[in-house]
Amino acid sequence: MARKLHERDTWSASGSPVTMRFLLPLLVCLFGIQPLAHAEGGCPAGTVPEGGPGASSCRPLPGPGQPGAQAPSGPRSVTYIERWGAVAMDTHATANVGASHDKSSRTEAERIAMENCLSLGSRKCELISTYSNGCVALAESTAHFGIASRPTPSDAQGAAMKQCDEASCKVVFTDCSKAIAVR
Repeated sequence: MARKLHERDTWSASGSPVTMRFLLPLLVCLFGIQPLAHAEGGCPAGTVPEGGPGASSCRPLPGPGQPGAQAPSGPRSVTYIERWGAVAMDTHATANVGASHDKSSRTEAERIAMENCLSLGSRKCELISTYSNGCVALAESTAHFGIASRPTPSDAQGAAMKQCDEASCKVVFTDCSKAIAVR
């Protein structure tokens, strides 16, 4: 005599019915499906027993902004991603300047600065500065130029003017490639 089973009570893997009482423990073993876990003292995760041994009440674990919470100790870890820039100039004929900033590598920054200089019609550009995590400034006159990289734009401008060392020098280019802070 055939026994009729309700669909909600059975699951068939290959046509043979298996009752849910056998299936649930099997799933728990195979997939780690577990009922709600309780912490020490019978309290749910994220809580602790309150009132001493044998207490039947639970309270949340102390967290930020709650009484009993402690501020994180020590400095927070910060990682910086290096950023690069470069300046290329045609120092022989046109004085054209090509630059790049905020590039992820020195090679990329130099390549783009050279391409930018050449794209202005210069035939012979040369790299005059490559810098990372800071600023660069170019000062020039009709006969001289000075270029410097420093942590801030004003420091770079002052150093470039000092290198140019001529009364008619003026800052013609300033840019920065600052490191990016990530957590």
